Amino acid sequence: MTDLTEKPQDSAALHNTKLQEEVDHLEEEIHRITNKLQNEGFISRVPAAMIEKEQKKLADLEQEQKKAKELLLAHS
Repeated sequence: MTDLTEKPQDSAALHNTKLQEEVDHLEEEIHRITNKLQNEGFISRVPAAMIEKEQKKLADLEQEQKKAKELLLAHS
C-alpha cells in the first residue's frame, strides 16, 4: 500500500533539492555570462549597452544565487 501523505521531512528534502537545482542552474548561467564578458571578441564587437545589460544580468543572477544559497543553508 502506498502512503499518499507527504511527511514534513520529505517536503523539506524536496524543497532542499529544488533549491540546490536552482543554485546549480544559476551557477551555470553566471559561468556562461562571465565567460561571455571575458571574451575579447564579444566585448570588441557589441555595443556598450549590450555589455552593460550582460553585466546587470550577471549581478542579478549573483544576487539570486546568494539568496538561494542562504535559503538552502537555513533549511539544512
